[in-house]
Amino acid sequence: MNEDILKYIATKHDLEELGIVLRDEFRQSHSEVLSRLDKIITMVMRFDQERLFTFEYVKRVEGEVEKIETKVEQSRKDIEHIKGILKTS
Repeated sequence: MNEDILKYIATKHDLEELGIVLRDEFRQSHSEVLSRLDKIITMVMRFDQERLFTFEYVKRVEGEVEKIETKVEQSRKDIEHIKGILKTS
């Protein structure tokens, strides 16, 4: 009977130590997961900012392209007009 009590005490003590170790491991892994999530969130926010800057840049370039296309079209009209004048001369 004393052996049964000793086994119970030893088992209970082992389980308590195991529980402490498991809690510590859980806390550590939980902390690592949170740290990695913070890094991921930081990266996602940076990518989103870059996406917005790129979008605005593309809009500016498209606006400049439209202005240039308008000037080119006007130049073509001017050239055709000059050709017409030269033919009649």
